[in-house]
Amino acid sequence: MAPTAEQGFHIAVVGATGLVGEALLEALTDREFPVKKLYALGRDDGDSSVLFADRPVAVTALDGFDFSRCQLVFFCAPAEVAKAHVPRALAAGCHVVDASAQFRLAADVPLMVGDLGGVVLAEADGPHLIASPSAIALQIATLLRPIERVAGLRAVDATVLASVSGQGRAGVDELAGQTARLLNAQSVKPKVFPAQIAFNALPAFDAVHESGFTEEEFQIASEVKKLFSNKELAVNISEIFIPVFYCHSQVIRVETREPLSAAAALKLLAVAPGVDVIKSRKPFSPADGASNSATIRVGRVRQGAESDRVLTLWTVADNVRKGAAVNSVQLAETLLKPHL
Repeated sequence: MAPTAEQGFHIAVVGATGLVGEALLEALTDREFPVKKLYALGRDDGDSSVLFADRPVAVTALDGFDFSRCQLVFFCAPAEVAKAHVPRALAAGCHVVDASAQFRLAADVPLMVGDLGGVVLAEADGPHLIASPSAIALQIATLLRPIERVAGLRAVDATVLASVSGQGRAGVDELAGQTARLLNAQSVKPKVFPAQIAFNALPAFDAVHESGFTEEEFQIASEVKKLFSNKELAVNISEIFIPVFYCHSQVIRVETREPLSAAAALKLLAVAPGVDVIKSRKPFSPADGASNSATIRVGRVRQGAESDRVLTLWTVADNVRKGAAVNSVQLAETLLKPHL
């Protein structure tokens, strides 16, 4: 029998020392998730530790860890780590929430956004694996779902101004280091990014898909289609990295099947879960409190001049906290809802 919320759950966080892992530990505390025992899993079991509920927790080596100690495992690690260890966790009887890209497009794995709700999976069906989408796809789906329900979707075109934390802690460190060196008239040697990122803008740089988009842009478009259960939806993603530590900003152009005014769209978004409509005419940006926020900010909703079926939105959200950590906890709450 699974434990109840009063008893608490034994959980493991794989990648607990990374940016998403740290943010997830904070989200567990903020959302008062019932944790009885926490295992922080990483590359080794040396002297490193993480903070959970203001207390240090020693990091345990992932290799060889006995997942039967847990009921729930969060994977906040790269895809290759999830590929190697998620099957072990499932075999041990654990529910798994994976924030990596490994299983997002797998036909037999649900891809879910917590704010959009989901089917409560029966405990009798055995351990479950749920994938959390990329922060970019999550941001798009959260905003467009209420619009899709009323007016339908024909096409989505998003230009993403991606923060360097999309490349993990190494991306954050590279921007900080380059900025300091350039301000001191020193040269920089890029490692994470293919060129200087400080005071610059770089298009997405992974392998180019046969479509002409990068692999990541193609993957995000496929995620959006899966989230809307619509393989025919036209989705174009253009990703540009900018020198911002946290928060992805997006200009989303959406073509609906039925006419929908900007005012009507704003009313829908104003009551959408996880969305914060900014009504002020003052511009809002990653530096205006979006960082570390658990909501997606949206504003500047405009009617297209060419059609009453075209809307353009400006949106900002913390890709680490909202786009990965908070959503992962929400998915765990869905998995364990019968016991919460």
